[in-house]
Amino acid sequence: MTGKNLQQFCTELRADEETPAELAVDLKPAAGTGAVRMGVAAREIGTLEIIMIGLAGVIGAGIFVASGIPIRIAGPAAVLSYLAGALVVIPVMLYLAEMEAAWPSTGAFSDYANRYLGPLMGFVTGWMYWSSGVLGMATEVTASALLVHWWLPGWPLWLFSLFFSLLITGINLLDIRGFTRIEGLFSGIKIMALFLFILAGLTVLSGLWPGLAPVGTVNYFAYGGFFPRGVKGVFASLLLVIFAYSGIQVVCMTAAQATNPRHTIPRAVIGTGLTVTFLYTCAIFVLVGLLPWFTVPVASSPFVTVLERLRIPFGSHLLNAIIITAVLSSMNTTMFGVTRMLKSLAERNEAPRFLLKTDRRGIPTRALAASSIFLSITVILAYLLPQKVFLYVASASGFISLFNWAVITVTYIRFRQKLPRFKAPFAVPGYPYLPYTSLLLLLVVVASVPLARGQIPGMVSGLLLAIAYAMVFFLFVRRRYKATA
Repeated sequence: MTGKNLQQFCTELRADEETPAELAVDLKPAAGTGAVRMGVAAREIGTLEIIMIGLAGVIGAGIFVASGIPIRIAGPAAVLSYLAGALVVIPVMLYLAEMEAAWPSTGAFSDYANRYLGPLMGFVTGWMYWSSGVLGMATEVTASALLVHWWLPGWPLWLFSLFFSLLITGINLLDIRGFTRIEGLFSGIKIMALFLFILAGLTVLSGLWPGLAPVGTVNYFAYGGFFPRGVKGVFASLLLVIFAYSGIQVVCMTAAQATNPRHTIPRAVIGTGLTVTFLYTCAIFVLVGLLPWFTVPVASSPFVTVLERLRIPFGSHLLNAIIITAVLSSMNTTMFGVTRMLKSLAERNEAPRFLLKTDRRGIPTRALAASSIFLSITVILAYLLPQKVFLYVASASGFISLFNWAVITVTYIRFRQKLPRFKAPFAVPGYPYLPYTSLLLLLVVVASVPLARGQIPGMVSGLLLAIAYAMVFFLFVRRRYKATA
């Protein structure tokens, strides 16, 4: 098929009322860029590579550093909290995957919200995702600096934070092949570390670890039972558990670089979701089995604490290095997602147009620079705020993720309503009952936030941010849509 015929074919697709216009691939370069938005040359990564990017984005500070807080809130029942988190997150990502299969887009859910719910929701969700990403990266930079400070206590924390911020910016300047190779390596290290930790922990629990008496099930039931704070503790811990899953949507941000997004993205979402659920629940099960829940540290990694007690030579140092790698990897993929979201917003005139600039490899360099600058500002603020800043920022990031997932679910319902006869390459089973159930679960998580008072400032901050973005839209952005109507 010639280029002219292909262009005509795409035009016919747009004109067909029974076929969604989203299926038409935009072959023209976006204004202000030197690259084809969805061109064939940009599609270079397959399902396994996307899964590795997804795992790199999810497995980070939320599990390795912040997991002590949900355990302190829920006790051993935190295992159920992480399972519940998976039940909330995975269906929402499948809704997004179905829409990606129909219309691959670098802007992902922000583009879909714009199309099916209106420009206001597209604007707010896009900027909320970007804000959540920057906040999440700030916690990860701070966590990485604290972990290195464990080795070099005399060095200033800000120096480590600056170094890691520059490092992540540099990695994101690599082309997509170089980026996926690095993330594949990081993901492999994290998966292997969690797997070996789980294996070692089960060995200790069963009494097979040399030199240690069997722990058995005593820590699951001896200190207030499996639910020491009642079922309320499980609900109260959900927002921070959501933070641990919040990087998973980066899977769908890779659609423009996927070899066959209508098939690879759904497979990658399922593969990433199941792998993360297994690793998280097993790791938390081992943690609460090895440590009495009320002794699990919240200011440092509980994984390092466990290895110190197992007396493995240099084990705590090795795991500390692995955790730093894991946190930086998660931050790296988050930067990948937020820069592409920022560029997508600029394409819709919802962000400054100069952010559209890409280099010859298609990397949005100006969006990357802007995200890096705001990350640095956020990190500086983190050092000026109180000691509980990690909890506040993690709670705010978790709430923003909940907000965006609710929008994704409503967008998906609207997507299915508007295209009832369209047979998508991938369809989530259980419609319409499953998405409405997802909305109910998301509301339950939000309603549970006041049960843990330390999470309230983060939730309020996230809510105020959404209101602020809505005001910006009505004051400055809406007129652009009226002018083009």
